[in-house]
Amino acid sequence: MSTPEISGPVDVYARQSRKGDKQKSTPGQVAACRAVLAGRGLPPGEVHVDDGKSAWNAKVKRKGWDALMKRLESGTAGGVIVYELSRFSRRPIEGERLIEAAERGMLVLDSESEYDLTGANGKKQFRDMLAGAAYYSDDLSRKVKRGKLEKAMNGNPEDEGRHVDRVRSFGWEPDGITVRESEAAWIRWLAEHLLHGDSQDALARHLNARGVLTSRDKPWRVTGLREMLLRERNRGNIGHCGVIVARLPGEPVIDSGTFDRIAAKYAARRAGRPFSRAYLASGHAVCAVCGKPLSTRPVSRRRAYPDGEVAREYWCKKYTQPGRPAGGCGTVRIDQRALDGAARELAVEILADPRHAAQVEAAAARHEEEATALDSLITDAEQTALAMADRLGRGEKTLAEYDAVMGPLDTRLAGLRAQREALNGAPGPVPAAQSRAGWAARWEGATPGERRALLRTALRGRVLVVGPADPADRANVTRRVTIADPS
Repeated sequence: MSTPEISGPVDVYARQSRKGDKQKSTPGQVAACRAVLAGRGLPPGEVHVDDGKSAWNAKVKRKGWDALMKRLESGTAGGVIVYELSRFSRRPIEGERLIEAAERGMLVLDSESEYDLTGANGKKQFRDMLAGAAYYSDDLSRKVKRGKLEKAMNGNPEDEGRHVDRVRSFGWEPDGITVRESEAAWIRWLAEHLLHGDSQDALARHLNARGVLTSRDKPWRVTGLREMLLRERNRGNIGHCGVIVARLPGEPVIDSGTFDRIAAKYAARRAGRPFSRAYLASGHAVCAVCGKPLSTRPVSRRRAYPDGEVAREYWCKKYTQPGRPAGGCGTVRIDQRALDGAARELAVEILADPRHAAQVEAAAARHEEEATALDSLITDAEQTALAMADRLGRGEKTLAEYDAVMGPLDTRLAGLRAQREALNGAPGPVPAAQSRAGWAARWEGATPGERRALLRTALRGRVLVVGPADPADRANVTRRVTIADPS
């Protein structure tokens, strides 16, 4: 076959759907294509490789393919050679882009033949090949999904998107059905303490300190903790593609009501990293110089605290980047434990002072009213959800109509439950004879979430104003902290 005239070098494209499968390796594909170019006297161009990338799934980003098409469509490359054209794509819409480029004189080769994509016969042959490849991929996907669904319906859970034979889930034996009670007890402990107000960071540290590792024998991290607590399997459900298809035998690790409260707590969180429970005064402390809220951060350059924890501080963060809102003045900073200790003393003093008893009682009454109102809203939303499920079961509503209503309703219900959960740590009515020692004892026995609630009750909407350190009396933190109405 004579060598055609082309306008530029011929690029090489190689792809393998999964690394380590039985397809010819991408280095082998590249070597075969280069041998063909050398045998035909064609100038070699760039090599583009997509290793472990599907050509059927439109969601998969193939950087090598994108770079190749950019060179072909711009005319930088005069052609392309692929070991097999099924390696190029399994989607007809992508094949049409190659046909359009070929009509401008581009050469298309595989390791055995040349494709004339400018004529009717060549286009038909190429399109038939792509259509066949697409059909094969679609049919294979259908069979795989059907097999997974059958396994799920038979009690083989894959609700985390990973095969249970390869990755054992924490709390479960390798079969994914039998509970490993030694770990399930920790799941129940974590659920209780998360709902009680403990932070994910603190819970992960607690597990790691006691040698309780993940099912991969790795230390716990916040992301892994969240994923584990939100597994439907914990409450006995078997999921497939986000849909509950069956129930596991026996008693669940945690009851459905507890699971819903955990899910609501996560769903109601704002985007971004929430405040750490390590900082009692976070959200309540402001700078005395500029009035901006104090930020928080660990300070690794300082000596750690006596118990080994990294040193932390509150500080007035100064923003200088163009386009960002004006930040603080950068002049105030204070040790985290020093400010939290001062906040504790102020809170206990206020709560124990008889002059503030009436205000504290009023705050407790408002809390009770808010809790009652939220309980009523939650009950109404739950009744609506039950009514929709009943109408769906009786065929009065289609699944699409059910989803259209339940999507916003679930979001609203999760938010209401999270608001109600946030009120659980607030104190109730205060006994008139409550002493300072009594409040101090209550503080010491409280969780981090309950301490924040106590501080919030004592401040009643006011803020802690932190002034600059006195060079002559740096150890006196109490002088630096006052209480004022927010500006």
